[in-house]
Amino acid sequence: MTSKKIFSLTTLWYLAFATAIAIVVPIIFNVINLTDVQKYTFAFFGINVIFTILSGLIVGIKKQPIIYLLFFPAIYLIGVNLFFESFAYYIAIVYLLIGFLTYGAVKD
Repeated sequence: MTSKKIFSLTTLWYLAFATAIAIVVPIIFNVINLTDVQKYTFAFFGINVIFTILSGLIVGIKKQPIIYLLFFPAIYLIGVNLFFESFAYYIAIVYLLIGFLTYGAVKD
């Protein structure tokens, strides 16, 4: 991967969406006073999984660098410190695996 691709507009878009999903969505859930069960269900197994699958599909279909799939789990780990319990660290591994699996499913 060249430095031109690392510092591209596409990279900024992936970072922006990963930040929005990993940081902004939990803030919204705290503002609307969802219970812990609702937060964990909607965030961990709803929105985040859908975002991870879509990221893997887009990166695989457009033949973009696989490093883009590392952005969301990395930013998610930062957000876990702010909003969730310590068990949520392990879910980052699940997101990484889901992203790689979907990437591999559509990659030629």
